[in-house]
Amino acid sequence: MTASASRLGVTQSAASHRLREAERRLGVQLARRADAGIELTAEGERLRHLGESFLGELFRLEQELEASAREKRDLVRLGQATYSRYHWFPAFLDYLEETDPTLSVDLAGRATAHPLASLLDGSVDVSLVFGREPALSRFKSIKLGSDPIVAVLARNHPLAAEPVVNSENMGDERFFVYPLTAEPGFDWTTLLGSPTKPFRRLSPMPTPEAVIDLVRASFGVAIFSKWAIEPELADGTLVSRPIAEGGISLDWWCVRRASDPEDSPSARLAAVLASWSRDTDRALSTLAFGGGA
Repeated sequence: MTASASRLGVTQSAASHRLREAERRLGVQLARRADAGIELTAEGERLRHLGESFLGELFRLEQELEASAREKRDLVRLGQATYSRYHWFPAFLDYLEETDPTLSVDLAGRATAHPLASLLDGSVDVSLVFGREPALSRFKSIKLGSDPIVAVLARNHPLAAEPVVNSENMGDERFFVYPLTAEPGFDWTTLLGSPTKPFRRLSPMPTPEAVIDLVRASFGVAIFSKWAIEPELADGTLVSRPIAEGGISLDWWCVRRASDPEDSPSARLAAVLASWSRDTDRALSTLAFGGGA
């Protein structure tokens, strides 16, 4: 209580009074005496956890509003499903500066695992997602293009000599898998169908970046959207192979809230992303996209 009172700039007695008043208003006990002093009850822990999350978001929002007012720019938070790889971002910022210099973009990490939920809770304004177009009426989508799904290997891996790499010829080779998202519609099995022959050795990993490091060291094979491993393909540390004859691709979409007006910053950013993908040979081609439809 002494530390809390000091942070609040009040006396310990005033802090204790505020705690009792909170308990009176809520009708539950938030703290209790313990051997070491005072500890939070289960209800108090829930309130503390929510309060920390809320205050963190409030502090971030204050910073964003101050920066926007200072720079006279509209800030848009951009997220990207599954891959926290942004080698394409500097080139896009140059394009954005020429196309709509009143927009400023921040990257939002929450969208990596929750690209659609983060749009609904307001933690991002635009998300790049793959697979089927989000069907909910709460979203508006623009197709950016299609990108191949490929098997990724070290250049000296024995399977690199194969024209196609999938569960049919991997045998006992280790196959690294990484989390896609915790939302429906972002699962390889859902999008691509189950393999005709199961992978024998599956090794879950926490991030795609961890998988890249292990595959580069010849510890196994993984499947990626091709744009995500473009830097490694360019420097020759990794090679890619189709996972089926003729190849398989997934569509990528730029998604925003349908409730945002057509002249809103999020709608303007989505339009710039679409034009970049359509008009520039690198642009979202930097992500290996073939062009929007």
